[in-house]
Amino acid sequence: MTHPELSPIPKKRGGLLKRFLTTLVALAYFITMCFWGAPAYCVGVTIVVGLGLAEFVYAFGSEAEKRTGNPYTPINLLNSAIGWSGLGLPAVALQISVKNPSIALGYGVFLVVIVGFFSILTLRSLLIGKALGIIGQRAYGIIGAVYVGGLFSSFDLLRSLPGKITVFPFGSGDRGAWWMLCAAVCVWATDTCAYFVGKTLGRNPLCPSLSPGKTVEGSIGGFLGAVIAGAVFGLWVHLPVQHGLAIGVIAGLVGQIGDLFESALKREIGMKDFGRLMPGHGGMLDRADSLLFSIPLAYLYLRLFAGG
Repeated sequence: MTHPELSPIPKKRGGLLKRFLTTLVALAYFITMCFWGAPAYCVGVTIVVGLGLAEFVYAFGSEAEKRTGNPYTPINLLNSAIGWSGLGLPAVALQISVKNPSIALGYGVFLVVIVGFFSILTLRSLLIGKALGIIGQRAYGIIGAVYVGGLFSSFDLLRSLPGKITVFPFGSGDRGAWWMLCAAVCVWATDTCAYFVGKTLGRNPLCPSLSPGKTVEGSIGGFLGAVIAGAVFGLWVHLPVQHGLAIGVIAGLVGQIGDLFESALKREIGMKDFGRLMPGHGGMLDRADSLLFSIPLAYLYLRLFAGG
């Protein structure tokens, strides 16, 4: 006879295994696209944007349908069309990166401003319980196009930074690809360290109104993990230590705000996850939320201060 108190253990282990296997698949996809070349990477990012937009438009469209009783009202159809227009933004980012770096820099500044705006909406959610409010009801298409298509397009900006570097033991490769990987590793270190430190040492809730499972201890652990990862991985890919530390700080701070913003969106429309595409993680947006806030700032920093 199985004791009831023991039954959760296999589920927990199974959940960790799912998370681990999903992470391996996602990592393989990311690295393959990143080092296959800028055009292939753009295609890979566009596929991810399509998956993310499908989740976002469906979630907010379903919420709008509950209010109107009709998914085919003009405002719902218009929002859907505007949202899906974000699918072309990665290609735009790649083109301006190659043909006009000055415009690419300006576009990067615009995306950082968008991250700042979404960060303010996160604070708004902490204060009044809603991140978007009337914006989410009437203009969710614009939010989706910018949040998903726009912020994901920053991946192409960072990947397209020019130059070659030699990284032991892999030899010469595109500097932008290695720096993109460095920024991503810092974000993954944040998520991983926050998860395990929070599970083992977490006592004080961080933002219980948005994400009850997050703790202050986990947040600090995630930040320290990102900073260490930035310093170590940065040196490996020829980033001076101060720049590696800066990327770690960006990931450790801004990445966690991105996680909270996505939590605020889900809480506002009453969803636990945006999807089930990635077992153990939820949907595409559930897995990429921290990256969406971190990569635009990492691009702008590296472009302005690290010779990008």
